[in-house]
Amino acid sequence: MREPADRYASVAILLHWLIAGLLTGNIVIALTMDSAALFQTHKSIGILVLLLTGVRLVWRLTHRWPALAASLGAWERMAARTTHFAFYVLLLAVPLLGWAAASTGRRGTGDLFGVIPWFDLPLGKSGELHDLTGEAHELAVYLTIALIVLHVAGALKHQFVDRDGTLRRMLPGR
Repeated sequence: MREPADRYASVAILLHWLIAGLLTGNIVIALTMDSAALFQTHKSIGILVLLLTGVRLVWRLTHRWPALAASLGAWERMAARTTHFAFYVLLLAVPLLGWAAASTGRRGTGDLFGVIPWFDLPLGKSGELHDLTGEAHELAVYLTIALIVLHVAGALKHQFVDRDGTLRRMLPGR
């Protein structure tokens, strides 16, 4: 069955909410990490977010997305495009920086979810590089959190102020 032209495709919706849930969970884990097991889970989820973002990016480049609502002003169109672009950049940069930090640290990346063998990036072990990539990872996470807040605020504005159906386009179901 064809997707309605004013909605995102089911695959795009699934990837959006799956990545959003994993990202939110990983932020919570990062803020509460107090064990090696949680740290390993955090790294595993980060790699999963990276892989799913790659899938989502390929999907996005090979499938049309619905047109923006005709009622949007020029600044809203620019904000929507800029926000989506920034999300793709950060959804790639945050896990890559985290992976680089793990790869340059003493423990390395480790097995994903304790069962899937994974590899360190070939950067070598370096305390300085570990600190630099770790700090860049943390900064990128804070930028991501700010972007999430902006994104959610925009979605809620469209839902409750503009009442233009923008949020419905990305909600699961028909």
